[in-house]
Amino acid sequence: MTRRATLALASVAAALAVAASAPPAGADALIWRLEQPPPPEDVPFKVPLGAPGDLSFWAPNRGLLSVEGNGTIRRGLYSWNGQSWHQLATVCGGPGDTARIAWAGPDEFWVISEPSRPRSGSGLALCRFKDGQVVGSWSTRVDDADPFRQMRSATCDGANDCWFGGVGSQDALGERVGAFHLHWNGSTLETVYGPQGRAVSDMEFHAGKLYESTYVGKAPEDRTDPVDLAEDEPVPRLIHTIAGHAFANDPFLPASLPGVPDEGTELLALDGEAGNLWAVGGGAASGPAAPPEGAVARPPLAAHLVGPAFEELDLSATPPFGPTDRFGDVAALPGTEEAMATVVPFGERRSANGKAFVARIAPTGPGAATATVTALPAAGAGRGSAARIACPAPTDCWLATWAGWLFHYSDGTPEAVDTDPHFEGTIDFRPNEAAEQFIPDALPEDDSQLFAPPPVELEQATESKTHVKHLPPLLRNVDSHLEGLRLVVTFTVTRRARVQLIGKRDGKTVARTPQRVFGPGRRQLSLQLRRDRYPTRLAFRIKAVK
Repeated sequence: MTRRATLALASVAAALAVAASAPPAGADALIWRLEQPPPPEDVPFKVPLGAPGDLSFWAPNRGLLSVEGNGTIRRGLYSWNGQSWHQLATVCGGPGDTARIAWAGPDEFWVISEPSRPRSGSGLALCRFKDGQVVGSWSTRVDDADPFRQMRSATCDGANDCWFGGVGSQDALGERVGAFHLHWNGSTLETVYGPQGRAVSDMEFHAGKLYESTYVGKAPEDRTDPVDLAEDEPVPRLIHTIAGHAFANDPFLPASLPGVPDEGTELLALDGEAGNLWAVGGGAASGPAAPPEGAVARPPLAAHLVGPAFEELDLSATPPFGPTDRFGDVAALPGTEEAMATVVPFGERRSANGKAFVARIAPTGPGAATATVTALPAAGAGRGSAARIACPAPTDCWLATWAGWLFHYSDGTPEAVDTDPHFEGTIDFRPNEAAEQFIPDALPEDDSQLFAPPPVELEQATESKTHVKHLPPLLRNVDSHLEGLRLVVTFTVTRRARVQLIGKRDGKTVARTPQRVFGPGRRQLSLQLRRDRYPTRLAFRIKAVK
């Protein structure tokens, strides 16, 4: 945003704040207030929470906020009960640019996170929360045959249909190319590659249909890597629909504007409520048209689903926006056709001390709308540029800044306190999915190998040396995941064998499965774990049998 535009928006915001200071008869004014969670016990004043990853609500008195944390605040999740925020989890957090939340039910949600140690990587893991605990944790090794790629968007349509969208990439063999997705069908996660390889910026189930919005490039602010496209797109198709695993380009195209190249626009967010679905964005900061270290100059974009089609709304009747202002996030206002959107000048993205700007967008007719812009805070020093926004009710919205300050739009009327015990405590345990065990295709002659981390032992009766060079290892393609405290291990048996999985801690066995005889094929064992006797080493004991 230019300084002139900044001053214009600030003037508008100040005027709105003055106008809002006179409450209507019988009610308090609807205004934005700074409403920060209480600080840790040993901190005497309220502090920022660090960059927010996502802000999402199941109901006005049940909300979640993912925070990156800082030197004072631990990375993780906060929950809102209608009257106060508290830290719900100190696990499964992530950086603000990738951590995302998807509700699967009133007591179940997913979070895009970082892998358990020793693995690492932003947006490369998933946590599943249910009934007040982490019941599943997933990530993959870098050299996995079907590895996870970075994810930045998430949505669910109930407990058995969740989608996670990511960057443009390919599988380890280069056989599947496109935009990386993960799909949860209620029992398993599977990787899916969308044919058009533009990075997914957001996903939203709406009216029984799954929509996704995209950047222009393979990743946010990736201006150089070519995008893999199954079908040529002279003008980027920035909205897709997904039915089953079939992807289709939505016909929406951004308006053609003077001086804006065909690849000069991208979408950054989606949000819907009942019959009200919005897609927002602005000048592209990825793809070949984006200038180095910058974004294409064009007005911010707001598109509204009208009937079966999206239409871009003309906002020229509103106060002028700066040439690189973009709508970074959007929240549909329930019960209305309006939306709240964050206004973020490209040069101030992730600013920890700039002002936050929020626009209320109201359609006024076919293809037209007005936007009323407010600066937060209205006076005084900035608390960070606007990052995430959510509106669980028409008179109830929350905005989180990139520094981690929270602003609440309301008339001050308190909500009923949510007393669900699953959101009252602090979750500090996450199963370590990085404890997956892998058996290499080529074993040493003694048929034993330690794997780290954590160390893994393979106890297999050795075969005659005259045959070991010609026989494959008894186990191959071992993979596993944790479901709560149950470790599920799948593997391929190459010939008839007796197999047992053992968990060890400090040299002692703390868990084991019964010995089972398997014929050739894909098999599975599960090991029940205990928190107070969690294994630090896992071992397979295997022996070929006739």
